[in-house]
This record gives sequence, C-alpha cells and structure tokens, in this order.
Amino acid sequence: MTAVRRLPIAGAVVAAVVLVAVVSTSANLTGAELLGDPEVDIVIAPTPEQPSTAPSAQPTPAAPAETQPQARGQVYVRPAGLAKVAGGVAAGVGIWRHPTDRRKSVVVGAAEDGGIAAYNLAGRRLLRLHGPGVRLTGVDVFYRFRFDPEWTNDIALVTDGATGRLRALAFRPVAASFGNPLIEEVTAPDMPVIFPDGFPRDVRVWQDATGVYAVVAQDGAARLALVRLVPAAGRKVAYEVVRTLDLPTDLVTHDLTPWTPCGPAPVVGLAADASTLYVAQRGVGIWQLTPDLTGQPSLVDVVSGFGALPAADGTCGPGEGSDRLEDVGALALYRAPGSPGYLIAATPGNGRFAVYNRQPVQYMGKFRIGSVPATGSLAITNLALGSPYGKGMLAARTSGNAFALVRWDDLARRMGLLVDTRN
Repeated sequence: MTAVRRLPIAGAVVAAVVLVAVVSTSANLTGAELLGDPEVDIVIAPTPEQPSTAPSAQPTPAAPAETQPQARGQVYVRPAGLAKVAGGVAAGVGIWRHPTDRRKSVVVGAAEDGGIAAYNLAGRRLLRLHGPGVRLTGVDVFYRFRFDPEWTNDIALVTDGATGRLRALAFRPVAASFGNPLIEEVTAPDMPVIFPDGFPRDVRVWQDATGVYAVVAQDGAARLALVRLVPAAGRKVAYEVVRTLDLPTDLVTHDLTPWTPCGPAPVVGLAADASTLYVAQRGVGIWQLTPDLTGQPSLVDVVSGFGALPAADGTCGPGEGSDRLEDVGALALYRAPGSPGYLIAATPGNGRFAVYNRQPVQYMGKFRIGSVPATGSLAITNLALGSPYGKGMLAARTSGNAFALVRWDDLARRMGLLVDTRN
C-alpha cells in the first residue's frame, strides 16, 4: 500500500442467467406486528452529544473545534409499513416511482439466494424474479436510461455475487397494465466480471455529461470499481469496467502516528450523486471522493474505534474517534433541487442512523427506526409516492428479514429536516 496518507477531516465471461417471474399469492405483509411493537413508539429522548476531536491534517497546534450543529436528541420513528422477504436473506433495497400513477410505485428488494422482489406501498409482494445460481445483494434505481435516441426506460441495477457481474432490470409499467410482469431483465449477454478476485456487494448509479456510471463495492474488501453503463442491441444494458480503487489502509491518528485498522475494514456502504461519492468503511469511517474514483479520498468522519491498537488478548483496544459513529454501515442521500441535501449513515452497535448536512459535511443528530438494526441496506427518495408516502420514503432492512418503510415527512418533522418532492 502507499505511504502514510494524511487525512483531512472536514466538513468471466458467461451468458447471463435468465430470471423468471413468479406472482406471489402471499397477502399478510402489511406490517401490523411491527406497528404493534411498543418499542417503536415515537419518542423524543434528548441525549446531547459533543463531537470528538478530529485527527489533524498537519502537525500544528490544534485550532478551536469548528462549531457543529447541536444534536437534536435520539428520534424514534414508527415505520408505516413492512415488506417481508420470503426466501433468502434480505439484502439491498431500492425505491421506484411509477411515472403516471404514484400509487403503483414499488420497493425493490434483493434477497441473497432468493432473487429480486417488488413490493407495493402496503408491503405486499407483487412479483419475484429469481433464477438458478443467483446471489443478489445491492440494488440501485436509475430513471430514464437511454437505450436509443427514441427510447428511455427506468432501470434497477443489481449486484450478483454468484456470477460476479451486474444485472440490469427494466421497469415495464405499460406492459404491467396489461397483466405482464412489471420487471424484466435486460442485461446484455457476455458481460465481464467486475472484480477478478472477488464479488460485488453494493452499487450506486450516477450520471454526468459524459454518461451513466456505477460505483461497485467488492464484498469483504476495501476495493471499489467504476463501471460505465452503455446501451446494447435489442434494448439491453451493457457495461465496461473503467477503473478500480483501493481505499487507504495506511493511515495516521490525530497526532500523525501511523495506524492501520485493527481488524477487517471492508466497504459496507455507498452513496453517490454526480458530484460526490461517500463510502462507509467498517472500522474506519466515512470517505468522501469524486464518483469517478479519481483524486484523493478524504475522511469526513471517523468511527469511535479509529486509532485503536490491538490489545493483549488480540481484540482491538480503545479508539480515539468520533462519538457520533460507534461503527458505520449503510449510507444513503436525501436529494432535492436547490439543496445539498443530507447524508444518512447507519451506525451499527447502537441501532441508530446519523444525519449529516452536506457541503460541508456537518453532523446534525441521530434517529432510530423500530426493529431496524442499522447494519443493512438503506434507500431514500424525496419523490412523492402514493399514500402514505406523498412526501417521500426511507426504506431500510430490518432485523426480522424484511424492509421497514418510513414516511420521510414523519422523520423530517422530528429532525428538523427538509421536505421537497420536486424532481
């Protein structure tokens, strides 16, 4: 690995497996048992937190700490619905808004060894896509992918850990209105493996003037890949790997002491738009870098175990990092026009989610979702969906092998956050 890096802290080629659609007849998926859980009553429990000192970028006397927004307490939020996973283990999640009828919007959930399922806004499974030898984990939704000059279509991009490739799924709302499946696989044949020595885990799609791209995280590693998505014959989606990047593991503490993470430090979460990529690295913190994987990554927050050295018994000793992050997991962005929006970070260990302002990144507070352990997947949309999600939705994997669906305005009201449903 490279020399010690100073850290500014501021602010295979095979044919694709064909998926088949199976219409579910399961009906009891409305989440009544979750709503009846007394743990998830909405409670404001003020617990002010003082941000810890961040590692310094230069060996100079410490400057006064930058003023951070006051923590708003720990906000407990009651999910409005629950989408259960039948078969496999709940993994990635995405949210798709129907172009003409918001009530027909769906939550797209991946299940390891169980394929992809689409759920309506009441949490009822509409269909399931599966096939032999699949292990689907990460999901991201991209609107209006241009297949040719005359045709655009919303797609979901999915990571397949069994084959090491990406899969593209197209939403077909017009076909669905005639009784056909809502989702169809449109992956071009003979697509390359993303990581020759590993498997993809998570994915985030973004677009700029040069094209549509995806950042993919390798399972169990600190490696990222940049992939370019391109249209292929027959209105299929093809891709090519542009470059890869390994996150730094030779780090320094606040006093510039060389430090290597104590224990495994894989990438466990991604969030991206055209300007910024955020990467959650377990045992380290949240990195910020350009989404094309150029330039130098910088840490915008560190976990509490940052700087910890191995103890005599082989475990990690105490760290010197942020009291805001016991550890870090899934990431998601709340985006709205005219605003930088927010970065949401799952914080495993305490079951909370940390909220940050962007540009620059500043901590705002924490919230908790009942029955959600804050270790799995996370998706947010500001777009107006059908009732009761007319002001947007947050979806997160629960500890009970399901996805909790939360009204964004319910959370925003308690956290003092923006609500903006414009495209």
